[in-house]
Amino acid sequence: MFANRFSARPHRAALVSSLLCALLVSAAPVGAQTAAPASAASAPAGPTVRAEVANPLNAAQTMIRANQGKEALAKVAEAEGVPNLTPYEQHTINHTKAVAALAAGDPALSLSLFEKVLASSFMPEKDRLPITESAVRLAIQSKNHAKAIEHLKSYKQQGGNDGALLRAHAQLLAETNDFAGAIAEAKAQIAAETAAGRKPPETLYRVLGYSQQKANDTAGYVQTLEQLVQQYPTPDYWADLLSRIVRKPGFSDDRLRLDVYRLQRSLGVKLEGEEIADMAQRAMLIGLPAEAKALLDEGYGAGLLGKGKDAAAQAKLRDQANKAAAQDAKALAENEAAAQKAKDGTALVNLGMAVAGTGAWDKAATLIEQGIAKGGLRRADEAALHLGYVQWRAGRSDDALRSFGGVKGADEGTNDLARLWAYHVRAAAKKS
Repeated sequence: MFANRFSARPHRAALVSSLLCALLVSAAPVGAQTAAPASAASAPAGPTVRAEVANPLNAAQTMIRANQGKEALAKVAEAEGVPNLTPYEQHTINHTKAVAALAAGDPALSLSLFEKVLASSFMPEKDRLPITESAVRLAIQSKNHAKAIEHLKSYKQQGGNDGALLRAHAQLLAETNDFAGAIAEAKAQIAAETAAGRKPPETLYRVLGYSQQKANDTAGYVQTLEQLVQQYPTPDYWADLLSRIVRKPGFSDDRLRLDVYRLQRSLGVKLEGEEIADMAQRAMLIGLPAEAKALLDEGYGAGLLGKGKDAAAQAKLRDQANKAAAQDAKALAENEAAAQKAKDGTALVNLGMAVAGTGAWDKAATLIEQGIAKGGLRRADEAALHLGYVQWRAGRSDDALRSFGGVKGADEGTNDLARLWAYHVRAAAKKS
C-alpha cells in the first residue's frame, strides 16, 4: 500500500542558489594573470587562471546569479575554447560550468561535471562535503539512483548529517530493488531517531513497509504497520493492519469477528450496511440483543439498511432484536441476582456485556469485574478483552490499558486484539 516517494528533491532554483554559494566559497578567485602563456609548456605552475579564461568565467558567474543559465554556459564555452588550458583552469571551468548547467535546467550535465570537480586534485578537502551533498541532490533530481547511492555513501562517510538526504538512502536502495539493504537502512535510521529521543519520520516507516512487502516479509510488514498505527494512525493503516491480523494462522475470526467490528467502529472505520447487519446478527447469536438493536437502529437511521435484496431479512432481524432487548431490560434485576449466585463468574461477565449494549458502561464494567474476580472462566483472556473495551467506553482509559495488558495468552487472537486496542487507547489519550 506504500508509494515510494523521495523527500530530498530540492526546487531547482534553490539548488542553483546553494551551488552558487558553494562555487563562490570553494573555487579560488578567478583572477586575471597579466601575461597569457603562449603554450602549455609556459603555463603557470601554480593555481592561477589566465585573463582570457577568468574574464568569461566571471561573466558566467554574474549570469548565474541572474538565473541566466544558458547564457552562462555560452560564456563558459568561451573559456573552454582558450588554447592550452592548465589542469587548474580546467578544474575551475568544470566548477563554474556545473552550476551553469543546473541553472540552464540540465542536472545530469551538472552532476557529471561536479563528479570531475570531486575527482580533481585541486578540490579543497574543506569543500568536499558540500560539493558531495550537491552531487547527491543532483543525482536524485536526475533520477540517477545508482549515482545517488554512490555519492550518498561518501557523504555519510564524510559526516554529512542532512536528515532528508540520510532518509533518502533507504528510499534509493528500495528504488534500485535492494530491498534487504533498504530494510536494514530504514531500521537503522528509525533506531537512531528513537535513541535520540525523536519521533522517526513517517517516510522511514513507509519505505520500510514498502521494502518488506517487496521482500515478502509479511511478519516484518505487520510489525511496521503496528508501529505506524502507534506513531501515525490513519484509517488506511488501521484497515490494512486489521485485515492482516484476522488472517493470521490460528486467529478465530468467527468467534472474534464481533470484537473486530467493535474495534473498527471505535477507530472510525465506516462499516457497510451488510457489515452492520452481520455485526448485529452476531450480537444476537451470543445473547446481546441491546447491542444488536442499537446497531440496527443506527444502520436504518443512516439509510444503510432496509433496502435491496436483504431488506426483508434485516427487517426481521430488527424485529427480533427489539423484542429480545425489551425482554432483557425487564429481566435485568432477576438476571443479575442469578448471576451473583452462580458458582463461577461467566454469567456476570455475559450479563455485563449485555448491559454494555444499553450504553450503561459503568454498570457493565462493574459486572464484568465481579465476574472476573469470581473466577472459573473458560475464556479469561476474552473476558479481560471485553472488560478493557467496556472500561474504555466508560472513560476509564488507564483501567482499560491495564485490562488489555492482562491479556497474555494466545487465545485464538484475543491477545492481538488487546494489543491493538491498547495502541488505539494510547493514541486517543494523546489527542485529548
